[in-house]
Amino acid sequence: MSSDDGAVQMPAFKMTKACVKCRGLKASSTREVLPPEGSPNAVRWTSQTLHSVLNRLDIIESRLDLDSAPGSIVEQEQNMTQIDTSDPALSEVWNAATQLRQKTHHPVNEKIWLPANIQQLWQFFHINIPSLHFIPNKQNFSSPTPLLLSAMLYISALNHGTRDLACLAPDYFLVMCRAIAELSIPSPTTELVADKPSFKSEENAFHDVLGIVLAGLACEASIKTTGIWISVGYRLILESCPKEVDERSREWQRLFAGLQIIDLEHASLHMSCPIIPLQAPLARLHISSEDDIYSLTQMLHTGLTHFTGRGLPTIWSCFSSPQERPMLTASLTAVDAAIIRDWAVQLDRWLARFNKPGRHFTSESDRRVVFRQYILHRLLVLSIYHPARGFNLFATSTTSSERHELLVSTRAALKMQFDDKSIWTNWDLVMITWAALIVLQAISGGVGEADDIPLVQDLLHTLRATQQLPANFRHQLAAQLEASLQNTSIQPVMSSDFVPPSVDDHLAWSIFDDMSIRFVDQRM
Repeated sequence: MSSDDGAVQMPAFKMTKACVKCRGLKASSTREVLPPEGSPNAVRWTSQTLHSVLNRLDIIESRLDLDSAPGSIVEQEQNMTQIDTSDPALSEVWNAATQLRQKTHHPVNEKIWLPANIQQLWQFFHINIPSLHFIPNKQNFSSPTPLLLSAMLYISALNHGTRDLACLAPDYFLVMCRAIAELSIPSPTTELVADKPSFKSEENAFHDVLGIVLAGLACEASIKTTGIWISVGYRLILESCPKEVDERSREWQRLFAGLQIIDLEHASLHMSCPIIPLQAPLARLHISSEDDIYSLTQMLHTGLTHFTGRGLPTIWSCFSSPQERPMLTASLTAVDAAIIRDWAVQLDRWLARFNKPGRHFTSESDRRVVFRQYILHRLLVLSIYHPARGFNLFATSTTSSERHELLVSTRAALKMQFDDKSIWTNWDLVMITWAALIVLQAISGGVGEADDIPLVQDLLHTLRATQQLPANFRHQLAAQLEASLQNTSIQPVMSSDFVPPSVDDHLAWSIFDDMSIRFVDQRM
């Protein structure tokens, strides 16, 4: 179309940032248009030169404020189909999804933004993912922040039984990481505004911390930066928790306890120092010493900090490549033994609370969580020095009583997994797989039991029963377990080598009350 002065008017269009594929084509095409070597116009093109050109292109695009959304406008409109906003329960979910998409600059599978997929994963989370033990009542977070939504979608994709949705987990993981990173990126539009706390900002901070907790549950152990995420969540709690002590502050207290549990679990697998202090620095975050979760974190924090920072081999190093395992050994000192004994006594007392007359569980899920916590924390206490002994159940420094008590706990963990298929968090799966590896050593050493192999095989089947890609965390655990199972030589069961320790032996490890594990067996 021509104007009156004869100049040609260009059709209106919206500029978009060059996509990765286009850049690749541009880079590859340079070889075709470059002048031959030796000519006066020849240029020495290297990877550094090309990288410099692409960096300059980034700067030009940012100065021109080009659209950074991946793909063309047509592709975006086709993928983000018209959303039915008639359902008010999901309107805030769509808003959060839109914000996530706008802030995601990494190339991801466009299917993660399809409303049908988001809705299925959202509903799957509320129906199939067990409630968090530090939040008694399962809530429907109908107005999630982008971070909370990304964590929920990631966890749902990880645990979904449909391959089409499960294969989207790596892309949701990238989106979740970006959402967490956004918390550390200053925003010019908000930094210039005076700090005026509001209920909405408080609610958003609560949801962001909850999103970090969910991310931690799905990433602890395998993702080392989980510790950094926890520190960000801790700062958010200190800055955003309400000033008044009311029902809202009690919700923040429970959130603080949940974040502290994730911190301690992650630290226990890497033998790293906990980030969150034993006692919250703000009085309004203090929890009653009678609270079940708080008392559990208190004993875990006290016991764990005694052993961190000493360069001890870790439980997680058992699942790493042999080159990454530290070749350290350590002997048990009298102080170490005293710490471990006190830890065990407190854990038995913690369990005894639930055996009091009139003490009832509010739900079947609560009952399972309590016994699961006891069994796995008991296993952790007894496993402190096992990695330092070269992961050898029959090391010369291991007494028969230590070996017996450790095997009682490992078998309890495997039986628990056999009866409870709702277990999904990383720490729980690592500890149970760790228990299976120890039981396989017992079988090779001739102290196995009839149920050992079936229990290990059931765990292996559970780990393999995922639609995730082969590089997934569960596949990593399963590969280690399967390799150990194949290398296990089943020996005839010998008579028990367990000898009750002498009462004069202050280093003997019969530290738990036998009645505790029997109580758990009866109630599981």
